[in-house]
Amino acid sequence: MKKFFMFLTATMLLFSLVACGTESATDELEEKDTEKAEAKTGEEATPAESEEKTAEEGSAKEEDVWTYYDNAKWSDNYNGLKMEVQKVVVTDKAPTVEDENANASAVGVKFKMENTTDGKFTFYPDQAVLVTSTGEQIENPDMFVSDHIGGEIDKGVIKEGNIIWYLERGNAEAIEWIKLSFGGHQGADDDFNSERKEYEFELQLK
Repeated sequence: MKKFFMFLTATMLLFSLVACGTESATDELEEKDTEKAEAKTGEEATPAESEEKTAEEGSAKEEDVWTYYDNAKWSDNYNGLKMEVQKVVVTDKAPTVEDENANASAVGVKFKMENTTDGKFTFYPDQAVLVTSTGEQIENPDMFVSDHIGGEIDKGVIKEGNIIWYLERGNAEAIEWIKLSFGGHQGADDDFNSERKEYEFELQLK
């Protein structure tokens, strides 16, 4: 009986040592992680702060390939349909649909339409013809990467999105101005008797 109690006491002591050893090892790992985080940030950091910082560093490494022209704007109000170009962007490093690792030259326009009337309008800025100062004329934007904002615009509706043209000759960064032309009419899509409205305007980039 005495041997049994000695064995039980020894077993409990062993588990106690193992538990203490495990807790000590865990504390040591947490302490090392905290030290590493503090060494990177220069101050004590919580695990959540460390993860947030890692995410921010990863995002900063992603290269923004677009050049922005925020002052390249245009707007018009056609019988209550407000239309505007909010900005123009260009790049010579755009990924292609066929190969996202390949580089292509492209021009993008951020476009917005808002119907402030009780009627309907039908316009297709996402089918606009693009002319550039570098001598290119692209008849249609790329429908795979552009937002589909054209068509019928019912009362109170706001449509906005990015329209992208891939260039054939490249050298988008050298473009000094672009010209856009597209059309539409007041009324529903099948209202063929409505007078057609054509737009053609130039946007200065440089």
